[in-house]
Amino acid sequence: MIKCQEIKEILSVMVDASLDVDDFDANQEGSIEISQKRFQKMCEVLLNRVKNTLNAALHNSNFNTTEINKVLHVGGGSRMPMIKQLLRNMFPDAEHCIEEHPDEVVAIGAAYYAYSLPSDS
Repeated sequence: MIKCQEIKEILSVMVDASLDVDDFDANQEGSIEISQKRFQKMCEVLLNRVKNTLNAALHNSNFNTTEINKVLHVGGGSRMPMIKQLLRNMFPDAEHCIEEHPDEVVAIGAAYYAYSLPSDS
């Protein structure tokens, strides 16, 4: 799992990566090559789920994509080129704010939200 996570991270900044087979099975040699394009094809179902979730949120809020003027890219997935492109395609007229540390932005947002919740005491 860790090796696969590393490959996903590599593919966020490079066009291809490889996985050494002998890391998993000492009796075999070789490597498995994977490109960003192939990885995106493998993730197509998940990308469609993200797009459907965004469309549902827009529908529930009575907004359409042209009414969104700013998109904040946060969280680990926002590092992935395919997610960035999906958001740019869905919101072409919006300003896309991409943070250097997207995981920290999520933590800060959660802290602000927790602070705003009513206290039981």
